[in-house]
Amino acid sequence: MFKDFILIVLLIFALLIPSMGWASVAGEVNKANDLYKQGKIDDSLSLYQKAFAQDEQSSVVKYDLGTALYKKGDYAKAMGYLEQAAQDKNIKIKPRAEYNLGNVLYKSGIQNEKTNVDQAIKSLQDATEHYGQSLGLDPKDKDALYNQDFVKKEIERLKQKKQEQQQKQQQQQNQKDQKQDKQNQQKQQKEQGQEGQQKQANQQQQQKQQEQQAKEAQEGKPQDRKKQNQQSAQAQSVENQKQVDRKQAEDLLEDYQENEEPKKLLNYMPKKIDNRPVLKDW
Repeated sequence: MFKDFILIVLLIFALLIPSMGWASVAGEVNKANDLYKQGKIDDSLSLYQKAFAQDEQSSVVKYDLGTALYKKGDYAKAMGYLEQAAQDKNIKIKPRAEYNLGNVLYKSGIQNEKTNVDQAIKSLQDATEHYGQSLGLDPKDKDALYNQDFVKKEIERLKQKKQEQQQKQQQQQNQKDQKQDKQNQQKQQKEQGQEGQQKQANQQQQQKQQEQQAKEAQEGKPQDRKKQNQQSAQAQSVENQKQVDRKQAEDLLEDYQENEEPKKLLNYMPKKIDNRPVLKDW
């Protein structure tokens, strides 16, 4: 009997422990909810985390913890807890989790508007899908419907902003290209101008040299005139000597013709040879 009584007590105690644990978790969550409503987000977050440590499987705790993180602005962590809560089929938890997921994606997307408009548009498009999931479970949720319409308008605004940015970037690029083209043209003109000036200077220098040479040829420098006179005198002397030599040659020829040149050819008459024997001379 005593053993049976002990077993019954242990069984009752075992059944009571989970309820006692849930009561503890529920107490932490309720306190956290009160602090959350008072705007004491950090204090409520501490209690939600304490409750989650005691019951990591509770979709309610995940939803509340994710919502508190969303209010704090920690969107990355908030999304993780809310996505887990949205897996619950509970009709009360899932639409709320989907609704807050839409809020998280909208807020995080708007944060990226200035740095990455494409990422911002993607986040807002995902947000409208989660609002749609929430409305699919609770079509009468006016807040979800309002947020969905609002975010769609924001998407169009961001798309328009993206287009304006692209046009502005294109204009800036065109201006940059025009400026570069102008600089290249000015550089080319400058180079051509310098080349033309150099060519003109060379032509002027060449013309000046030609004029100087012509002037010198016409006037002659003192040394050049002296040299020319010497050359002229030498040439005249040579010519005079040639004339003298020619005159002497003519005179000699004339004298020869008058005094020495045979008037006619003489016939050669050989003498008779004496055929008498030669006397001995000894």
